[in-house]
Amino acid sequence: MKTPRTPEVGERAVRSLLDRYQCPTPFAAVRALFMGVIASPAIDVSPMGAVAALWGGELPRFESSAEVEILLDTLVSGLWNRLSRHQDSRDPFRLTRESIVATRQGMAALAAMRVRELDGFMDGLFGGADELSFPEKAHQALTRLGEVRGMFDAAAGLLADEAREATPKALADFARNTQEMTRIADELINKIIQSCKRARAGHLEAMSTRPARRREAAPDDDEPPFVRSPLSQSVTRHGVTVQVEIYGDGVGDWILEVVDHQGGSYVWDDRFPTDAEALAEAISELERDPMEFSGEPGAPGELH
Repeated sequence: MKTPRTPEVGERAVRSLLDRYQCPTPFAAVRALFMGVIASPAIDVSPMGAVAALWGGELPRFESSAEVEILLDTLVSGLWNRLSRHQDSRDPFRLTRESIVATRQGMAALAAMRVRELDGFMDGLFGGADELSFPEKAHQALTRLGEVRGMFDAAAGLLADEAREATPKALADFARNTQEMTRIADELINKIIQSCKRARAGHLEAMSTRPARRREAAPDDDEPPFVRSPLSQSVTRHGVTVQVEIYGDGVGDWILEVVDHQGGSYVWDDRFPTDAEALAEAISELERDPMEFSGEPGAPGELH
């Protein structure tokens, strides 16, 4: 059966899990990458693929299926579904706020963190594609967001250069500029989220006449532990369309996930011996109660 609700997983639990499995992606970048995937207009993105990306396609070795469950509960049923709430314009997404000492090293660390966050958001948004078509409003905001990312990167480089003087006044000015650039980045990210959301919902949204480009990811010759089944597909029943994602868990069974049109993720607690059985279960549940996966407020079994 499906996970009945979203566990209340806090930031501390997520950070602890990332540390436990020595995740190379820091917490702030994890949040941003997940938000980018949730907002993405790409049709073949999913929470499970985003989880694998956190470890560069090489997830840690799990000692038991219970450890897999903990990871899914924490990152997918918990963090992912909590972030999906930010598609509501009344609850906008914000980059991670952390206490930073206003020293040269502290400011350099903050600028570098912002670069990783914005890279994570854009990587998630593109879903691994080198270029992607966006609504015009999202395209314009994405272009500006790239410029903000460039300013943070330049600042990180300057602060890391010990040959350059950094006076207390210069650091104070940088701290104020960083607050303003962070505010602008938040605003641009939420413009992208809302523009892509309207486009996915079928609202009239002018599309850009040219695709946006993202740097091409380095090829990875190693097979990721989570293997996506070729049976993963979009399924429509009784007017409700969902994305069915099926992944091998690395220990012989298959994980079933259903993603509704709002980006909400429903992950089954049980594992399946074959991917065909997982697909049959998803279709059966959609036939039985399609409104459970409608993503509408008050729908039975809705994940928040």
